[in-house]
Amino acid sequence: MLIRDARAVAISFGADECSFLAGAVAFQLFFALIPLAALVVGVLGFAYGSERAQQELAQFIHDVYPSATAQETRIVREIVEGRGISLGVGLLGTVFATGAIHSSIDNALAAVLGTGGKRGFVRGQLEAFAFAGALIVLAVVSVAVSLSAGPLAPLLGLGAGYLMFFGVYRFVPRSYVRSRNSRFAALVSAVLWEVAKLAFGFFTRSLGIFSAYGPIAFVAAVLTWVYVTAVIILIGAEVIKLKRA
Repeated sequence: MLIRDARAVAISFGADECSFLAGAVAFQLFFALIPLAALVVGVLGFAYGSERAQQELAQFIHDVYPSATAQETRIVREIVEGRGISLGVGLLGTVFATGAIHSSIDNALAAVLGTGGKRGFVRGQLEAFAFAGALIVLAVVSVAVSLSAGPLAPLLGLGAGYLMFFGVYRFVPRSYVRSRNSRFAALVSAVLWEVAKLAFGFFTRSLGIFSAYGPIAFVAAVLTWVYVTAVIILIGAEVIKLKRA
């Protein structure tokens, strides 16, 4: 039965052209990361001071992407030195980016699960801001935990990922989704995301598959990971669709 369901999800994923929908979601998520990164850099710069913030961010980049070069480290140093501008730009950009994140995921899920009713403008903006903020926090926590929590990292990362995906499937779709279906889809997506994180870490650390991109290797790696995340979100949506049927 598991194989049959997996096959049905895969067929529906292709029929709904989810690979293209994932590209649209990934595009918005990727560009939303730019103001978010500026915001994080600005906050760290004021909280820890320039020198320590540079060290912490450089170490984080090397943990996430061990093939990072001195160019990425130099960019981090320059951004931290301009932490005041980074904080202002990041805060303003993140506010605008939240709507784009919510809208892209909303439209992709509507293509898979149906459109349902329309939201009012004010309610839609408030929901977008609350959802995107929670989504970003849980995503950062999940990745950070997976990198630093030792033996418990997979379990804790799985928990954070589950909460993130449950929020996506329970509160974003315009059509009604049962809580039971949201929980099941969130569990499937969280497991896939955790496996993807482990596989992605292995490929970047052991094989250096993005080194061929040279100066833009880090950007290519981040964009690839964001696309993988978008694909997993839509796989979960297809699971909900299957459970409905």
